[in-house]
Amino acid sequence: MSFGLVLGTGGSLGYAWMVAALSTWEQATGRDARDADVLVGTSAGSVVSAALASGVSVPEMLASLLDPPPPKPRPAGASRSAARRGLPPVPRVGPGSLRLLGQIARRPRRYPPLAFGAALLPTGRGDTTGLHRWATKWARETWPEHPQVRIVAMDYDSGARVPFGRPGAPVASMAEAATASCAVPAWFSPVRIGGRRYVDGGVCSATSADLLLDADLPRVDEALVLVPLARSGTTPKPWSDPVGATDGWLRGLIGGRSGHEVRRLRGAGITVTEHAPGAEDRAVTGWNVMDPRKQAEVAQVALRTTAARWAELETGDR
Repeated sequence: MSFGLVLGTGGSLGYAWMVAALSTWEQATGRDARDADVLVGTSAGSVVSAALASGVSVPEMLASLLDPPPPKPRPAGASRSAARRGLPPVPRVGPGSLRLLGQIARRPRRYPPLAFGAALLPTGRGDTTGLHRWATKWARETWPEHPQVRIVAMDYDSGARVPFGRPGAPVASMAEAATASCAVPAWFSPVRIGGRRYVDGGVCSATSADLLLDADLPRVDEALVLVPLARSGTTPKPWSDPVGATDGWLRGLIGGRSGHEVRRLRGAGITVTEHAPGAEDRAVTGWNVMDPRKQAEVAQVALRTTAARWAELETGDR
């Protein structure tokens, strides 16, 4: 049976959760994620997709999370790096994309709600060099013939969802496409490819799982969809945990479109297994999914929680 793997947006900690989830999924099923026929990656998921398509194994990615190299020492007198703490630099002044705001004003129903926020937020000052270095660490230069890979970013001036790797898409390496897919608005500077500006594909959809239905891709019979920025299970009550309740509400909102996409896949006859972080995963992640200092801790917890989830699915508890 042909198989599709959809890996969604999630920041530094969503990346850690996703790699751990793939690790336990491989152990539970006896399969290798690199054997997927189609890979669809968005933001953090784009880096994992590019790595798998380049032959990097999930255990290799997991090992780098659980035993990371020590950070390089700061030069004497240098201030503490905000990036190391998962904090953005102060953005520029003014809306990031006046053109996109104009497009939304003319056709508001055509764009997802996050597109308005992304256009209105100021342009980020974050240097994407580190993102590109991260992606280049795992991804080879050329796009493979198998598996078929789609890396999703958003054109920052038109609002169009752009699946790099699709025939007719702008020319870019997998690392360049993944860098664009990870460029969070108001945090990182937009990535220029072919004269256009691109930002995080999660603005359009947390997963873009519906791309599996594209006619230019081989038909898949089953799919695994991981949505690190969505949620599974219950959320706390506002009066007992206002921060946790707000986080759960936002994750529910972000996961809404992905849920619609998954229903489309199932309606097309594709067997879909989907998963998102549960309450314990969300508790250890906290509100800042960009904090790289917590990656090992998030991965350790996810190794246990996702293993339990795959065991539940094996016994039919969905």
